[in-house]
Amino acid sequence: MYDEPAPAPSLAARVWHLLRQVGTLLRRKLVVIVVVVAVLISTAVLVNYTQGWWPWGGCETQSEDVVAIDGECVGLMDPADGTMVLGEEYRSLLEVIAAENRKVTEGTDYSTIALMAPMGAGPRGLVGDRALHQLEGAFIGQYRANQSETFPKIRLVLANTGHDGSKWRTAVQAVRKNAATGATGSPGQIVAVTGMGPSQQESIDAARALAKDPGIPMVADFITAAGFNTTGEIDDSGPIPGLTRTAVSTSAQLEAIAKELKDKKVKGSAALMWADVTPQGTKDLYALSLKDAFLDPELGLKPYVDESGLSFPFDPRGGPSLLRTISDTICGTKTDMIFYAGRQTFMPTFLKLLRNRPCRSTPITVVTGDDAQNQDPDDPSLHDPEAPIKVMFVPLADPKRLDHEDNEHRQLYQQFRDEFVAPHHGETFSAAHLGSGLAIMAYDAVTAAATAVQKAAIGADPSQLSLPSTAAVRGQLYLFTGTNVIRGASGAFTLDSKTGERVNITAPTPVTIP
Repeated sequence: MYDEPAPAPSLAARVWHLLRQVGTLLRRKLVVIVVVVAVLISTAVLVNYTQGWWPWGGCETQSEDVVAIDGECVGLMDPADGTMVLGEEYRSLLEVIAAENRKVTEGTDYSTIALMAPMGAGPRGLVGDRALHQLEGAFIGQYRANQSETFPKIRLVLANTGHDGSKWRTAVQAVRKNAATGATGSPGQIVAVTGMGPSQQESIDAARALAKDPGIPMVADFITAAGFNTTGEIDDSGPIPGLTRTAVSTSAQLEAIAKELKDKKVKGSAALMWADVTPQGTKDLYALSLKDAFLDPELGLKPYVDESGLSFPFDPRGGPSLLRTISDTICGTKTDMIFYAGRQTFMPTFLKLLRNRPCRSTPITVVTGDDAQNQDPDDPSLHDPEAPIKVMFVPLADPKRLDHEDNEHRQLYQQFRDEFVAPHHGETFSAAHLGSGLAIMAYDAVTAAATAVQKAAIGADPSQLSLPSTAAVRGQLYLFTGTNVIRGASGAFTLDSKTGERVNITAPTPVTIP
């Protein structure tokens, strides 16, 4: 038996079927169009997110070596290409640097210095608001170098390693790509790097990467960890050619403190408290070098630790409970001092706990490194007569000491200070920003680098001038010795030709607060 043929579809059904086919085709084409557009946008964003045109965000700069990683703009940036690249907090400062850079680049007689540092102001930043002070001091170094009649002029660019310094690879790659590593330099090529961030593993990794042949000279500003210099003894991984610094090392700081304690015939015991990692879990080279210096028999502080027999490891990731246990345990023995090998960030909490410890009426002095310069001298924990606590350290650059009539280099500081608070390109910096010392140290580093650049530009005949290469600048940094001094705001100093270490004309001076 044959099947009956299916009835022919009605006109309405045929129209409906046709409309469904058209709809399906349109949807497929629409999907294709959407996918194509998405790919185009994604590609444009990946390639051009630095151009600032993308309506949904991005890094607002025309600098080609800026990338957006984890919500922040890192890499190499010229403020003249965009003054909002680091956010509103940096904007007015970047406008000042941008104006100076535009003025410098009107001609072709300029070289470029890059300030490499973690740039993230506020509580999220590794250096906090002091990062702004650092950039302000660097600008004054650039500005003063450009006011002289010497050749070449200096353009200042920023190599942002991220708020915690972890994006150093991106910044280093961009610096190396734009460096004057040939026989001579060209306008705008980078010939030196200053800054380098704090004494942590990321900074030493960045320094080693920059030093690789063809190496780029570096002038660190507030790095103080022992061995963080040309010798590379900081991690026993070999020398780091071209790495110099303008800050006084932690060992030199504690040596000055040991001398003062000896001169004042201070006796007693000290508990050692130390950290070996940063809050990110990487090695804290600053804290470790302080610990080693406290225990170095040659510096003279170890007998105080031997007297107490107390040594407290402190992991900053463990929270304040660790600090409370340490402060309470100290009451179990006669302890006159605490040798604090850690960051100032945790000190306010620790001081508060010391103030409330069971034996709070017993006077105690916290001896530490230069990072304590950021400690608030008006902290209530330092002004309680029922809980006498003092903090002793050697500041890298203390405005009060530098402006004292006993400072033989007082005029150098006053010249810098007067320039710092003067208007530049319509903006002024607050004198209060000098208190952290970072502006002063950043100025000294840029001044050292700019002086080396300008000396390297002079040929055998003084009338023969040419833009220098990184090799020529690196060579000049190791010739700052004898009467060839760097006239920094923190005083006149030289650089050791073997280590790249700062050599002070005047000895470091400890201070005590309150």
